[in-house]
Amino acid sequence: MDKYSKQIQQIYKTVEESLPTLKDIRNKLYEKPEVGGQEHFAYGLLTEDLKKHGFEVMPHYCDMDTAFKAVYDSHKTGASIGIFAEYDALPEIGHGCGHNLICTMALGAAYALKDIVDKTGGKVVVYGTPGEENIQSKTIMAAKGVINDIDIALMCHPNATSCTSGTSRAIEALQVEFFGRTAHAGACPEKGINALDSAVLCYTLINEKKKDIPNSNVHGYIEKGGEKASIIPDYTSLKYLTRADDMKTLSKLKSMVIECAQEAAKSVGCTFKVSNFEQTNAAMNTNRTLANVFDHYLEKAGETYIDTTTIHTGSTDMADVSVIIPAIHPYVGLGNPELFLHTKEVADTTITEAGDRAMEMGANALACTAMQVLSEPELLKEIKDEFEQYKRENT
Repeated sequence: MDKYSKQIQQIYKTVEESLPTLKDIRNKLYEKPEVGGQEHFAYGLLTEDLKKHGFEVMPHYCDMDTAFKAVYDSHKTGASIGIFAEYDALPEIGHGCGHNLICTMALGAAYALKDIVDKTGGKVVVYGTPGEENIQSKTIMAAKGVINDIDIALMCHPNATSCTSGTSRAIEALQVEFFGRTAHAGACPEKGINALDSAVLCYTLINEKKKDIPNSNVHGYIEKGGEKASIIPDYTSLKYLTRADDMKTLSKLKSMVIECAQEAAKSVGCTFKVSNFEQTNAAMNTNRTLANVFDHYLEKAGETYIDTTTIHTGSTDMADVSVIIPAIHPYVGLGNPELFLHTKEVADTTITEAGDRAMEMGANALACTAMQVLSEPELLKEIKDEFEQYKRENT
């Protein structure tokens, strides 16, 4: 018999009692999806429900309109558990990344932990983190040091199938701009400096040179190429996402992009500028000790298969949390291996029975993981020892 069987059953009961409200929130978010930074409806739903459950809500956290921090504090000594909620949607697709499940799993877990921390001591902190897809609010919070006082960071993400928490790729968003001189394309093209020629040459050069940097990913598009065929364009812009397994390789990719832009600008006679249009994210540092505990409880909650592949090619701002405190970012399956994230099919699946099951399993596993950390100071020490080893190896 599991020594925590009583606590586990208590968590399951609380999550089950919360499900009608959580499903209602999830469905409303599906019906009214909002892109990052504009999640005012979601922000209102989530913060009001947290207040009803006795959480103290700090609104507009870190000067972000749709971010929040919600705390339930036992006012007794114990671990601080951070649970991260995402609720932004994708343009046109809606909740094709399942963030309407991420935030409701977070709330379900947080509510189930209230009675636990009253006994063990400690506190539960829910971070409302808008714009994972565009503004990367976790990165902003990490940079400001506002998450440094929590002991562990938890979240889980829906997926086609369940996967253990693993790596992610570091990512940088680069904008390349070229500045030329406009002219009439028919009457006096020689008077102009064609910024589009620089953009096309730069795009071609990047496509060739990116092949020289293995285990990387560079993809972009011409955001602005001109206004009319009869006008020599004096301004063009390309946008790229560069991904790599580590920050050192990511830096090499940026240098490569700058070199290509410099060569393309010089060849045509333009000037250029390379800048970031979104936050740069580190590679995910999964705390294996913590991840193993979550996987154990996900199986207990009903999952029959967890993919133990730890190499994931996507990117997330949770990675910037994971290099500051012990963290995990596992995936909870929607029961259909044919699904792919960032599709309308995933959005539609979130409000089915498969979505119900994933939400309940994820909330239970998150809460049970936190419960064991709260109950075992020696487990928290093991988690932190692993994290300190990571820092020694990466400084």
